[in-house]
Amino acid sequence: MKFRKVLAAVAAAAVAVSMTAINAFAAVTLDSEYPGAWGASKTIPKTEFEAIGGDVKVVLTVETKDPLIGQHNHLAKPMNICVSWDAITDSLTSDTAIAKGDGFFVFAEGQTTLEFVVPESVWQSFKGYVDDEGNEDESAGLAFQVCDVIIKSADLSAGSAQGDIRRVDEAQSSDIMDGMSYEEATGAAPAAADDTASAEVDEAPAADEAPAADEAPAATTDAAPAATTDAPAPAVTTTAAATGNTAVASIAVVMAVAGAAAIAAKKRK
Repeated sequence: MKFRKVLAAVAAAAVAVSMTAINAFAAVTLDSEYPGAWGASKTIPKTEFEAIGGDVKVVLTVETKDPLIGQHNHLAKPMNICVSWDAITDSLTSDTAIAKGDGFFVFAEGQTTLEFVVPESVWQSFKGYVDDEGNEDESAGLAFQVCDVIIKSADLSAGSAQGDIRRVDEAQSSDIMDGMSYEEATGAAPAAADDTASAEVDEAPAADEAPAADEAPAATTDAAPAATTDAPAPAVTTTAAATGNTAVASIAVVMAVAGAAAIAAKKRK
């Protein structure tokens, strides 16, 4: 009987952990068709954010489209739709997203994804429509005002704050839509390249002059690889934490503890 109770406890724990893993992810289907220029997309429900908890990373799957007349204008503005259509872009963070001063995200021609993080304090502020009697419905959530973009779906997972969203003006946004990178459109790339080049030039003479001393070449050779080897370290990310591996490890621990308990139960008999 005791052994059966142990197995039942293990099964219950495994189910609980697996359910936790499922709740840490959400895939929300949004628009299959274009809602029209400056129309509103379907809403990512607040309940999906609540199921994950904390800061939530959102990865949109999008399709850019060309207008029937005129030039393309690939834009989408995040908004707490049941409160107002005002942009909430300033409240979000992203290391990759680009937005205009009016809060519209800018999409390059052919871009298929957009990633940003919604802080817990922001999604907690999402409200549903309130009727005349003061009752709030379940329509609360995150939506987007779009132009020449179809927001097809959104993947939600546990996230953490990223950097400030990069801003561009009208001319720069047009260049990005036409295929330029942010650095090319804003002129940031040449400055970064010049700084790197000057740093390499400054270090080069030291390497050339080093052979004047017998021991200097060895010191120079050892130092250079160390800098090269250490450089990739900042590229480490925490995306793996959102894959569900932590939950699998938790199940393994539960199973191991249960096994030990089963052996102990047999010994008691």
